[in-house]
Amino acid sequence: MTPVSTNSARMRPVYEWDTEGPPEEFVQRLDQLVSFDPAVDMQRGSKHCMLSIPIEARRTWSPTLDVRVSEIQGGRTHVFARMGPEPRVWTFFVFLYAAAAFPAMIGGTLGLVQWSLGDPPWGFLAIAGALVFWLLLYLASFVGRGLSADQIHQLLAVMDVTLSVDARDIADEVPVDQGSS
Repeated sequence: MTPVSTNSARMRPVYEWDTEGPPEEFVQRLDQLVSFDPAVDMQRGSKHCMLSIPIEARRTWSPTLDVRVSEIQGGRTHVFARMGPEPRVWTFFVFLYAAAAFPAMIGGTLGLVQWSLGDPPWGFLAIAGALVFWLLLYLASFVGRGLSADQIHQLLAVMDVTLSVDARDIADEVPVDQGSS
């Protein structure tokens, strides 16, 4: 399956591929390729890994690529990757959405009570304010994606190479330590 464009309307775009071999082999192949690329860091498990930008090059809007692999029919691997900000930044975004939801719920309740009493339902204005705030947060995600476009392409390039390279080809390129004389 072809990955979704980074111009997608999703805040955290999803990419999916199918590739040959078992999931563990794919993660190992990805780990080997990342070890040659100083511009990408990786944390890994057996069927999950997180690609990110090294700390010295990381900015607030720097992306991470959360990669999960699963086995499908015929010994093939399904790769599911979600691009997004670092977990601490994403948690902050979710907190802001929730923080705006609370006054919207209070305002909605107040507006319903005012309306049922025949008073002007000015409490509904809190819902409109929350919607505007949510829209601004949504647009901020696109600004962050635009600022980190080069790093997004860097992480996706590592995935493209991993999907197109056979693990045996990587093993042949690993330099052998000759020892010091």
